[in-house]
Amino acid sequence: MIEPIAINDSKATATSIHSHHHTHSYMTVSYHDSEEEDDATTTTDQIDFFEEELATLDDLACYQNTYFMDGGNRFISLPTLGNSNTKAAAHISRFFEAWLERKVYGKQPDDPLPILEDSIDSIAHDILAQLKSNRLWGLDKVFVKVRTGHVYTYHPLDDGQPLITQDMEEFFQQFPLFVEVIIRTGSSSTIDDDINTNNNNNNIVLLEVENVTVNPGNPYRIMEHISI
Repeated sequence: MIEPIAINDSKATATSIHSHHHTHSYMTVSYHDSEEEDDATTTTDQIDFFEEELATLDDLACYQNTYFMDGGNRFISLPTLGNSNTKAAAHISRFFEAWLERKVYGKQPDDPLPILEDSIDSIAHDILAQLKSNRLWGLDKVFVKVRTGHVYTYHPLDDGQPLITQDMEEFFQQFPLFVEVIIRTGSSSTIDDDINTNNNNNNIVLLEVENVTVNPGNPYRIMEHISI
């Protein structure tokens, strides 16, 4: 099981992102989940509070999708229930799918399995960089959860048996690996003042990455406060 990384509460740093003819300056503050040090407790509490608040927002927009992969250069998208027509959440999902395509289609024969055999922290920072390089206008809060593994570990039933029926066996033999993404967005501004300046051009992004083989039930969590 992966150990939570030590807290890294960095000072604001600026990077420039070029889009069309405009230059956007991003100021970011990172909060990494950790329970190893006393000064990390507040940060962990902030992340927990942020996630709980998003789950209770009235104007929450949700998107969920599962991609099944063959371990080579193919994957199939199976959208699941959620407000997938919500523009804000669907907009972010397109960033994620473009990132996934590059990971899968760029795989060479001798390369390790994309995502499943990549280090969890590198996946998290890679996805976060994708979000930061694209404008998230009008979104105060963004939560992205990525879960990956073998299909036999995908959403087991209460009795511990995997949720795979006999008529699905042939499909899962061809596409035995999965990547699930859940996206939630909100525009309410009630997060603790420590991580929210109540500016309409600010985003708070929480990203969770879980590999059910490496860190089951203990996702790698990273939260950044981004001022555009």
